[in-house]
Amino acid sequence: MDVGWVEWWRDELRVEVRRLVEGFEARVGFPPGEHRVGGPASAAELAGLRQLHGDALPADLLLFYGVVAEVDLPDVDAGYWIHRPAPAGEDPGHPRRLSDGRRIVVFGSDGGGALFALPAGSGGPVLRLSGGAVVGDVYDADGATAVAGDLAVFLSFLRRETAA
Repeated sequence: MDVGWVEWWRDELRVEVRRLVEGFEARVGFPPGEHRVGGPASAAELAGLRQLHGDALPADLLLFYGVVAEVDLPDVDAGYWIHRPAPAGEDPGHPRRLSDGRRIVVFGSDGGGALFALPAGSGGPVLRLSGGAVVGDVYDADGATAVAGDLAVFLSFLRRETAA
């Protein structure tokens, strides 16, 4: 994954969101929610990510946030959100570890209450955290399921689901 790919993904997703919203109410009987494919995170937000996660911050996630700070897709399936990073000094209160010791970085959620996370470092699978207990900053590893081979695969899934 590189900046050019993320920019292409962002532009394609914006096209698909416009298609989804056009005529949405006529198709489903109620108005669409507020969809958003944002621009880059601010320097303060990127600094906050580095401060909060240190060397656990996946390189692909940092690269992504340098191009797209947030995504809101409330009408795609049950809804998907990529959370805007918190500025330096703020902690969003997400789990940072799994009970098996793996460090994670939560970056999104769905409308069913699940969270999406990447393991520390880079190249790991996107994990869906659902049905597990949270104690402090530790999430029950039994509730962590790999749903995509990496962040690029997960982002491609979101684009396909938006286009469907």
